[in-house]
Amino acid sequence: MTTLYAYEVSPVTNPDRLYFAATLDECRSAAYQQRSELRADPDYGSVDPMAIYKVEMEIPDLQTLLNGLNNSDDLTNAIIIDRKLVETVSD
Repeated sequence: MTTLYAYEVSPVTNPDRLYFAATLDECRSAAYQQRSELRADPDYGSVDPMAIYKVEMEIPDLQTLLNGLNNSDDLTNAIIIDRKLVETVSD
């Protein structure tokens, strides 16, 4: 099993879209960077808090990988074993 960290890229419009990083610090830094870019966009509006999760993942076997790539299955959901909220990033 592999542990990664992920934050919600678009907490309101698409909370299932995650950005993954190897460490909590890398994930937090990426989330703050994205928040800065979104705040600089006058068309974006307010930037909602972003949840950061500790994600336990299992490297898929060949059949799981093929199913995820060739069907409507979401490969991310197929390999995530557990997802726990560790913090929320806001301004």
